[in-house]
Amino acid sequence: MKRKPASARSGPRPEGAVRTCVACRVDASRDELIRLVQHPDDGSVVVDLRATLPGRGAWVHPTSQCVDKVEQQPSLLSRAFKGQVRAPGLADGLRAAVLHALQDGLSLAAAGGGLVGGHDAIVQALQGGEIEILILAEDAAERTVRDLLRAAPEGMVAVTVPMDRDALGSRVGSAPRAAVGVRQAGSTVHLRRQLRRWVGLG
Repeated sequence: MKRKPASARSGPRPEGAVRTCVACRVDASRDELIRLVQHPDDGSVVVDLRATLPGRGAWVHPTSQCVDKVEQQPSLLSRAFKGQVRAPGLADGLRAAVLHALQDGLSLAAAGGGLVGGHDAIVQALQGGEIEILILAEDAAERTVRDLLRAAPEGMVAVTVPMDRDALGSRVGSAPRAAVGVRQAGSTVHLRRQLRRWVGLG
């Protein structure tokens, strides 16, 4: 079956460099996809979050639907890699890579002043429209979460990460934190990208 030209597909054409997801065959910008490469020794699939590793690459949407499909049908990668491919544990490996990048992003954002911490400060920032994404620790108290979401504008993205309050606070260089707010700033670009990926992976 012939692929439809990009102009014939539904939706607007992505801006910037465009790649095609090997799972769903939908075009998207590089920022919306994750690059995969093949290990030269054992043929396994390696996650290339920064899209800088040498060799042929394949691209996949960071969603559980697309990633799980590639893991279950590694032949989808054969065309891109020009050979047999092994992809055991791809979904778990990709989630682990994104989580690690997310944690690094927290440290970078904190150092750049792109985060808001402390209950009262977060509430004030939420009410002032300063926060784009709300990050919640996995052991945040229900009352705390409820209070913060009540202060948030409609449609606010809240992401619970697999980190407890101690770990979240340590990452941002402070005492234990049940939550942190993420501003839309240059220092949070990397963090926001990983948070979107994490949400997509489920």
